[in-house]
Amino acid sequence: MTGDKLAGLDAKAKKELLRRNHRKNRIRMTTEDRIYQIVIYLLVTIITLLCLIPLIYVIGMSFTSLMELNEKNNFVLIPMHPTLESYKYILKQANLYTGFLVSVFRTVFGVMAMLVFVVPGGYILAKHELPGRRGILLFFVITMLIQGGTIPSYMLIKSLKLLDSIWVYVVPAFGSVYNMLIIKIFVEGMPQDIIESADLDGATELQKMFYIAIPLLVPTICALSLFTGVAQWNAWFDSLLYVKTVSKQPVQLLIHQLFNRTVASTNMDGAGNMQSMISDLYRAGTDITIKMACVVIAMLPIMCVYPFLQKYFIFGMYTGSVKG
Repeated sequence: MTGDKLAGLDAKAKKELLRRNHRKNRIRMTTEDRIYQIVIYLLVTIITLLCLIPLIYVIGMSFTSLMELNEKNNFVLIPMHPTLESYKYILKQANLYTGFLVSVFRTVFGVMAMLVFVVPGGYILAKHELPGRRGILLFFVITMLIQGGTIPSYMLIKSLKLLDSIWVYVVPAFGSVYNMLIIKIFVEGMPQDIIESADLDGATELQKMFYIAIPLLVPTICALSLFTGVAQWNAWFDSLLYVKTVSKQPVQLLIHQLFNRTVASTNMDGAGNMQSMISDLYRAGTDITIKMACVVIAMLPIMCVYPFLQKYFIFGMYTGSVKG
C-alpha cells in the first residue's frame, strides 16, 4: 500500500494494517524448524544450568551455617539464614593479604613477561624469508613437546639463583611456544596488501609490527593474556617447590594449606587445641563451608576481570575458528 493510501487512515487502522503486512512478510517456519529451535533452546538451557548449579552450590555453601548444613544433609543451594563466619575465619589468616599481593604481582608481571617475547617471536617466525626458519620452528616445537621435568627445572631455577625469590614466578613466564605459534598463525593470515603498502612506504619491520600487526592482533593478545592470567592466578605448585618464605607465597598456596589444615586439624596433639579448633569450626560452619569460601575467594578476582576481556576473548576465539 502506498503512502497516499496510508495517509487516509487513522492511527488505529494504520497500526492494524502494518501488523497484517508484517505477518504476511514474516518468514514462515516449518514444523521441522520449530522442533529444531525447541531442541536448541533446551540444550542451551540445560548447558547453562549445568554450569550455573555448581557455582550456585559453592557460593551458597560458603554462606551456610552449621545448623542449616546439618538440617539439609550437607547440601544447600540457597541458604535460608546466610552467615559470613566462614569468610571471617579465612580473612583472619595473617598471610592472606600478602598472598593476594603476591598473586596479583605474578599475574600482572607474568602476563607482561609472556607478551614481551611471544608477540615479537610470533611475528618473526611468520616471516618466510627468515634464514633457518624451519630449524628454529623445529627447535621451539621440540622444547614444547619434550620437557625436562621437575628435577631439571629445579636445577635450572637453582642455577639462576631464583630459589625463594618472588621473581621465580615471572622469569619462567618469559616466552610460551604455544602462544607464540598462535601469534605466528594470525600474523600469517593478515592481508598481504597492507604489508606490501607498508613496504612501499619504507616502513621498517619494527614499524610494521607496532603499527600494523599489533593493532590487528589485539583480540588475540587479549585472549592469550586472559588464559595466561588465569593460569598464573591459579598456580601454586611452583611456589610449593621453589619458595619457602611464607610472605612470598601466593594466595592459592595459602588456601591450599588452609584446605588441608581444616581436614587434619582434629588430629593435632592436645585436647585443648582440638577443643579450640572444634569451637572455631563450629563458629565457621564446618570445614566444608570453609573450603567453599576458599574457592569463592580464589575465583572472585578472575570473575571481576573476565567481563572486561570477554568481548576480546570471544572475538579472538571466533577469528581463530574461522582461520582454521
